[in-house]
Amino acid sequence: MDNRRGVRASLVGLVVVTLIGFPINAVCGQSSAESALSRPWVGKPSPGLAARLQHWRLKFEKGEQVEAPEQGAFSSFSSFLETDKGTARLVSDTRTSSVQLTPIMGRTRYTPPGERPTDHNDKVVTKEILETLRSAEVAQFITAERADDPRVDIERDFTVALVQEFDVAFRSPRKKEHVWSINWRIGNEWGSQGGGDPMGFEAWGLFTRINGKLKPFRLVAVKQEQEEFGGHYYYYVLAVGDLDGDGIDELVARRMEFEAEQDSLELWAWEQGGPVTIHSAP
Repeated sequence: MDNRRGVRASLVGLVVVTLIGFPINAVCGQSSAESALSRPWVGKPSPGLAARLQHWRLKFEKGEQVEAPEQGAFSSFSSFLETDKGTARLVSDTRTSSVQLTPIMGRTRYTPPGERPTDHNDKVVTKEILETLRSAEVAQFITAERADDPRVDIERDFTVALVQEFDVAFRSPRKKEHVWSINWRIGNEWGSQGGGDPMGFEAWGLFTRINGKLKPFRLVAVKQEQEEFGGHYYYYVLAVGDLDGDGIDELVARRMEFEAEQDSLELWAWEQGGPVTIHSAP
């Protein structure tokens, strides 16, 4: 198994996280009529932002795969076929020099105590991660999104967490914050006592450390449903950099699908408290 897809450990072999919520400070004002299922994880940019970044795109070139995120080069595929591999490069119509980005270190996969690791880099989930996932702020959000499930317990039913750490200017121009990106899943794909529908939820959050504790400023959650169990994509941040000089970083992320050949790359900007897609490839 390709361990980078280890978050999908489920009925079909792999799991993931899907839909996006509002910034954490806006959650409490959500109407019960606003379903989490109606919102995409990554939004669309405003016309002004789209116009400002319209010259930037990810251009796929078939051939040898190059992985040089600091230069805006990322291995990719143009189709489901292994023979259609190549490199997606971040380019601009108005810039001749190569782009300079900051690569993001790979994520760490945390698994439950006692579970046999699928990769030698897997780690046992830490007390801090479990305390973060059961915090009042996260619990309030999960409840507001109607993704909570009284049958599951975070510590007992913890399945997996994928954690990335990186420095990025999201919310204030040129002010880098150390951010933790956590994808996690709580649940049981076999249902209560090994029978019935899957139960639990999947979630994604961005956290910063405040007074020694990880606190969320962006969260996403979806309740597990039988028809959608284990079939969702998730995102993995590859590099960051300020492309338009406004002091707010743009990001390149890989959209992880069930098979590597189905993956795609997206260029994100940050607007109104969340990521928006500027361009995708192939």
